[in-house]
Parts: sequence; structure tokens; C-alpha cells
Amino acid sequence: MKKDLTELVFILDKSGSMSGLESDTIGGFNSMLAKQQALEGECRITTVLFDNNYETLH
Repeated sequence: MKKDLTELVFILDKSGSMSGLESDTIGGFNSMLAKQQALEGECRITTVLFDNNYETLH
């Protein structure tokens, strides 16, 4: 295990049941990224969107 390494995995629901919550989700995602950027060390991020399929963004 590498010291000062954080791995974040975001699994975000983009199905119809989440309709209308996009701006809250984006705001929370961006807030978490900003908090992580303020910390020292390396961070690896994986973001996955899903509905009836999934898409790995990065």
C-alpha cells in the first residue's frame, strides 16, 4: 500500500429515477473533488455512470 495515496470511486446513478437531481449530484461531486485537491498526496479517481448499462468515464 502506498502512503499518501487516496483512491476515490464515484458510482453515479443516471437513471430516470434520478431526474431532477442532476445539479445536486454535480455540486456534491465537485465539492468532494475540491476538498480532495486541498489535501496533500496523490489521488486516483474512477467515475462510473450507470442506468441499465454502465460507462466508466475515468
